[in-house]
Amino acid sequence: MTENPKLTEKILVFLYCISQLELKININTFRRYIYLYYMTKAFFSDSETDDVVISIEKGNVKIVNFDDILNTLQLQNYIELEDNFIIIKTALKDYVGKLVSNGAMLFQLYKQINPFVNLLKSYDDQFIFTIFFSEPTYTRATQGAETEISPLKSQLSKLLLEFKKKIANDKVDDYDILSHWMDFILKNYYEISGDN
Repeated sequence: MTENPKLTEKILVFLYCISQLELKININTFRRYIYLYYMTKAFFSDSETDDVVISIEKGNVKIVNFDDILNTLQLQNYIELEDNFIIIKTALKDYVGKLVSNGAMLFQLYKQINPFVNLLKSYDDQFIFTIFFSEPTYTRATQGAETEISPLKSQLSKLLLEFKKKIANDKVDDYDILSHWMDFILKNYYEISGDN
């Protein structure tokens, strides 16, 4: 199918989770979801070490194999690419639904991605845009000479882990920590913007 089967699995599960809320998503928003997922993955899971190659070109993010995977899914009639949107088809929902059912092959991945999608979907697309451009690894890459970044070395994951250690409370959910970071970014960005 593609050279990155793990990314393909994640994209399929992401689209399935999104389809539970809506059947259409902007491609750039979806790309940001995948980017933020990989940037926080080390924070949520110690065991997973798969990585993607992310390149930064003039402020634009490109995830290697991302477009190829979407084109393949379109050829398989799982999605339709229309203008700048992904339209999720029933065939994808049926196919992935079996793979994520309790105990199935992608069940654990679904349990990890579904709350992440629900968290991101609770924000407006414009807010995700702001959060994305405030992500520390991305900011560092755009300000420096780096053209490629590795999510396994994510500054965001390191910040979230440091923050969690300072809380020193096992009862605090990892998604609560991420949402606090997101709210902090939005509050400060919009307060600063509102003052101008």
